Amino acid sequence: MHDEPRTDAERRALAAFTAAEPPPDFADRVLAAVAAEGQREPGHVPLGRLFGLGWPRLAGVAAAGVVAVAVAAVAAASAGWMPAWTGLSRHVPEVMPAEPARDDAPVTAALPPGPPTPALALPADLADRVDAYVGAFGRNYGDAFKFHGVVGVVKDGELVLTRGYGRADIERDSPIDADTKFKIGSLTQTFTAVAVLQLRDRGLVDLDAPVRKYIPDYPALGNRITVRHLLTHTSGIPSYTDAAVFAVGHTRAVAAADVRAIFQDIELEFAPGTDFDLSNSGYFMLGLLVEQVARQPFADYLRENVLAPAGMKNSGVGLAATALGHEFDENEVLVPAAQRHPSAYGAAAGMVSTAADLARWDRALRTPGLVLAQKSLDEMTTVVRDEYGMGWFVRTDATGPIAWHPGGVEGYNATIARFLGDGVTVFVLANTEAVDTRAIAYDVAQIAHGGDVAPPREYDEIRLSSAQLGRYVGTFALTETSHKQLKGLVEDGELLAIEQVRVFRTGDRLWMNVPEHGDKWMHFMGDDRFFFKDPSATIAEFGPPGAPVAHLTLQSGELRFILKKKE
Repeated sequence: MHDEPRTDAERRALAAFTAAEPPPDFADRVLAAVAAEGQREPGHVPLGRLFGLGWPRLAGVAAAGVVAVAVAAVAAASAGWMPAWTGLSRHVPEVMPAEPARDDAPVTAALPPGPPTPALALPADLADRVDAYVGAFGRNYGDAFKFHGVVGVVKDGELVLTRGYGRADIERDSPIDADTKFKIGSLTQTFTAVAVLQLRDRGLVDLDAPVRKYIPDYPALGNRITVRHLLTHTSGIPSYTDAAVFAVGHTRAVAAADVRAIFQDIELEFAPGTDFDLSNSGYFMLGLLVEQVARQPFADYLRENVLAPAGMKNSGVGLAATALGHEFDENEVLVPAAQRHPSAYGAAAGMVSTAADLARWDRALRTPGLVLAQKSLDEMTTVVRDEYGMGWFVRTDATGPIAWHPGGVEGYNATIARFLGDGVTVFVLANTEAVDTRAIAYDVAQIAHGGDVAPPREYDEIRLSSAQLGRYVGTFALTETSHKQLKGLVEDGELLAIEQVRVFRTGDRLWMNVPEHGDKWMHFMGDDRFFFKDPSATIAEFGPPGAPVAHLTLQSGELRFILKKKE
């Protein structure tokens, strides 16, 4: 376990994403690598995100009834995408074969050749190794925790591997291939950034001009916020998708004014330019800025000026996805996830794309002059603050810089990682929330670079009778000592969410309830310990051994929460 708090980069990159969390060994690898680099710095941990109480996603809201006590670390927030293996995961059951791949056909965009890249020989057994790794998901936890989606590997602008797994619609036999359309959430922001930089390069937008120059009806604080602040997530505007009032878009299209009303009149989180925090609000505003300057809808500008030159015919804002988004309910069964209208997300997270098109997107970004000049392409992947440039998170390892981004909306999550130094790109699109694409992208990148990866950890469950489960029932409150210890690590407002939990039994199941966040099924693993069947690192342990239960310990990565049973 780790005693230090997360770095700001880890904390904010974690906040960028989506539903489920990476496997525990993955988190430990990342934290160990960062510790080795000596880059830890103090900061508050957003408890609601770490504990899954808000199911962290840059564009999305809490999934009802799913309260995973989870801790995660984002792959590219480590010291490179391929840190030394720590060997922390020792639970390695037999690897089950993956479902047959749906599409192996290469994809070629009608683009000029990209710049030369260093030679890198991909493993000859790349497909077999990816199949074995992906096929291990759900081997113990069941169908809901299998991977449904597509994995792609690009080398020097060509899609050399695309593997479809599972089904586009769980209720139907609908295969997934390179042309299956997925919602990609905040990966949209990589496209929005290009659109804004195009307008800057044409002399139509000044990045250092105040927002009100282009959106005159924005409140007066828009005179303090520049376009550059919006692009780099340094504006201080709170992200509207985190707001309790983000309840728009479920039944109909949403007017931009209704979305703006959620955030434009509330206090800034910090003075513009002084800090960094991911903000969907900022990128939603950038879409409106493009509309004002280009005098056409953002979706049209994007299609004509960014997607068409890149050869991306099956991508865009407002398109219908052909892969149906799913979440797992309290019974751990995949069910269709309630969807918002794309107008609720706009330029922040409203896009749909395919594996084939993301390969074309990568090639376009490696071809100067196609969608942006080389100077602007370099500017996007130059870190401004907290390992973020413009539209991309950026890390550097032995291969060179790595530009990456996660994304997710209800029922979907996605990750892309572009190794700028050796021509390799890995992307993963999923139409469930049960498996975190960050972990898969990280491990597939390891495989593509010749590394070894362990299968995801899935604990074995031990059955207990209803009478035995009754031993653990009760209400538990955070101890005063734990509260003091966590106060420096966890944001005050979010610590309230775990002040008290209730453990109850229904038939032969034990459940944990966190107020206002629903119930989570607890699975017994022996020695008074329980795990949760989402990909979390949390273990719930009751004690003392062999005596009436007096306390509950929730161990989640480096965080330990001790709760005392109430009389």
